[in-house]
Amino acid sequence: MNIIKRIGKILSDRDTNPKFINSLKKVREADQIAESINKRLNELEKRTRQQAVNL
Repeated sequence: MNIIKRIGKILSDRDTNPKFINSLKKVREADQIAESINKRLNELEKRTRQQAVNL
């Protein structure tokens, strides 16, 4: 029973811990940046393929 209480405390602390919340925000921002970069790279790859076909 003690383990269940400890797990519950850890989970509730994570939701209210400002450092944890801030780190989640940073991870989310980094994920958005990575997604944007991947999208741009895909666009450049398509453009490069089209130019290669047109040669």
